[in-house]
Amino acid sequence: MRPSSSGGTRLELDRRNGLIAGLCAGIARWLDIDVTWVRIACVIGAVVLTKVAIGCYAVGWLLLDDRGDP
Repeated sequence: MRPSSSGGTRLELDRRNGLIAGLCAGIARWLDIDVTWVRIACVIGAVVLTKVAIGCYAVGWLLLDDRGDP
C-alpha cells in the first residue's frame, strides 16, 4: 500500500464515513482525496460497466479489513 507521513496508511474499509460498506470512504482515505470523487467514479463505473463495477465493489468489500472504528 501507499506509505504516508503518519506512519503508513493501509487500504481498509471506513465504516464510520461510509454509506454502504465503507469501501469508497476507505479508498478516499487511502488516496487522501474527498470521498465524493470516489463515489462519483463508482457511480460512473456502475453505469458504464455494471457487472464489472458491482463485482469489483463486492470483491473489495469482502477482501478489505475493517478499520475497527465504532
